[in-house]
Amino acid sequence: MVKIAVLSDVHGNATALAAVLEDAHKQGVNEFWTVGDMTVRGPESERCLDLLDQVHPTAAVLGNHEQNYQKVLKATPTNFTKPKQVMATILTAYDRRQLSPLHFQQLLQLPLTVTKHVGPLTVRLQHVLPNFASGHSLAPTAEQANFDQATTGAVDLVIYAHTHQPIMRYSTRGQLVLNAGTVGLPTAINPHLRQPRASYLILTIDETGLRETDYRRVAFDWRQAIKIARADHLPYFEFYEQTLKTNAYQYAPSAVAAYNIQHDMDKMARLILTDNRR
Repeated sequence: MVKIAVLSDVHGNATALAAVLEDAHKQGVNEFWTVGDMTVRGPESERCLDLLDQVHPTAAVLGNHEQNYQKVLKATPTNFTKPKQVMATILTAYDRRQLSPLHFQQLLQLPLTVTKHVGPLTVRLQHVLPNFASGHSLAPTAEQANFDQATTGAVDLVIYAHTHQPIMRYSTRGQLVLNAGTVGLPTAINPHLRQPRASYLILTIDETGLRETDYRRVAFDWRQAIKIARADHLPYFEFYEQTLKTNAYQYAPSAVAAYNIQHDMDKMARLILTDNRR
């Protein structure tokens, strides 16, 4: 029997990740999988990777924010100008200042999918779809056809991320689709379901198959996370602060666009991309 902790969407929040890892150890977890977005938006991406190094994840896949690292490295000041591209440029530069060269290269080289064979189960990890790490196709209320697309191939169980919502669905072929929620940026659409707690998932698998799915909610010191972000001059700090304070999503493109204009973030992004090309 194996107990696997599934971690996703940490977003550089080492305060939340440390609390989750402590809880996982108390639950007797003996293996860890990560499903993308370990970094970006929060202030402590390097510390997050240091914490993960201590538990030696046996599976890790690319998230859309790690994929943005790749895009920023290839971008020019004229072809990467949308509001969220500007934000990605600035947050990538912030992370690169703290990430070790080894960790940065590891994030660049993450695969889109990883397939694991545990007991009688074939399990695939992916941030969204098998060939695409971003988008809203697997939102909690998405059409069944989208979840069927997510479970293509000979798999029994698909684990994805990105939505920040714990989810359990099935494909029309009966494959199980699970989402562990978010460790670092807890949010919910319904205000009555918002909690300032980190989400993760423990899978217990034995020789008969999936024995238990345990969706965990772990309290963490979100006020301390905000203090760290403020002290470390996190770009777009106000978005991060309000997300942790309200547990409501703050990063809408329109809000980011307005912030970019107000703070002349486009100019900052152009300078970063110009420097990258030298």
